Amino acid sequence: MANAQETVESVKRQIKAVEAETAREKSLHDAEKKRHAEFVEVGRKKVQALSSQNKTLKAEIDSLKAEMNHISEARQKTMGTIKWYESRKTKYNESFAKVIDSLVPVFESDFPYRNDETVKSVQEIADQLHKGVIEADDALNRTLEVFYDRIRMGYTTEVWKGFLQVDARSVPGTFLRYGAVAAIFVSNDGNDVLWLDRTADGGYSWKNVSEDLAMRTALKDVMKVAEGKTAPRLVMIPVSIPKEAK
Repeated sequence: MANAQETVESVKRQIKAVEAETAREKSLHDAEKKRHAEFVEVGRKKVQALSSQNKTLKAEIDSLKAEMNHISEARQKTMGTIKWYESRKTKYNESFAKVIDSLVPVFESDFPYRNDETVKSVQEIADQLHKGVIEADDALNRTLEVFYDRIRMGYTTEVWKGFLQVDARSVPGTFLRYGAVAAIFVSNDGNDVLWLDRTADGGYSWKNVSEDLAMRTALKDVMKVAEGKTAPRLVMIPVSIPKEAK
């Protein structure tokens, strides 16, 4: 009886142990099931959020594409305008360069004082404008400055030492320039006296008055006054007037 009773108790304990283990496993299973459900729900919400973000990003991308297309169209129009402007600018600069270069004969035939320097400056301005080295406004300002220099020359007087080619001789002497209307040369020894006269073709040439005593004396007096070798006074200066001005 005692052994039977012990066997029953042992079986009961085993049954209880199995039930406890079963309950524990069921609890673990329920907990795992709950965690899985929560994981699935979190994943579902994340997928929904990502889907919403994806739609938002797609809308933004479409908007950016539309904006880029608009910018591209505007850029194309701007580039077309710039090309048109640059073409017009190039044509204008070329035309303006030709106008400036056309002034060369005018300065070449002007009163013969630093003409070569003036002509070189004008040609350089025209060449730089044609090559695009300078802009049109700069070319205009520099050309006007050349004109201003020639205009300033018209109301100044200058005396300087130098050489003049008389026939086949290089004669040393003194030059006098009176504005842009008269020039006189008197050699150092006083034997050669010349003044700048206009030629029939509108140019200039030195006229020798060494044989004309009255003119020779008058021009020497002019030179003395200009050099300050005598008291200031009114003197007669020969001026050649163009035919069209008569």
